[in-house]
Amino acid sequence: ICGYDAGTLMLLDAIAEEVDLNEHQVVIFAPRTRPPEVPPHFAWIQGDPTKESELGKVRLTHASTALVVGARDVPPSHADARTILTVFTVRSFLGEQPLTEQRQRPLYVVTEILDAENVDHARSAGADEVIETTRLGFSLLAHTITQPGTAALMSRVGVKGTQNIYVGAIPEDVAIP
Repeated sequence: ICGYDAGTLMLLDAIAEEVDLNEHQVVIFAPRTRPPEVPPHFAWIQGDPTKESELGKVRLTHASTALVVGARDVPPSHADARTILTVFTVRSFLGEQPLTEQRQRPLYVVTEILDAENVDHARSAGADEVIETTRLGFSLLAHTITQPGTAALMSRVGVKGTQNIYVGAIPEDVAIP
């Protein structure tokens, strides 16, 4: 996870629900000291993900996925600029690293964008998946005005443990209705 602010704690809770933390190490890489509220099963590495010289600290070449989280303590355009620079830096760094036996597939980069104008920029920088969290949340709120219940339904689809949608193979531990 590249980036951290107080709102990221909710993301950590969601990751703990989604991922077996005994099998997968989740590392938070942010330019600040570890906050006391971060659960101990998440590794913390202090550094700047926008600097190639610091990406080796997190053994990025061994990662399967990178989540780039937008900051909420700055204007959305500034947060997105840092997010896009982080994605570009990650892709540039990996492009300079040799492919190893451990690295069977490319890193999957998921990026949070706060301003819809920056979605194409994030994709151009190398994001595999871009999630417009602000737009998604506000769209659900607005759509519920004319279509009551749609936000509740979409929340049930997207939250683990309810009615999930799977792209590709269904996980083995999921009961098929």
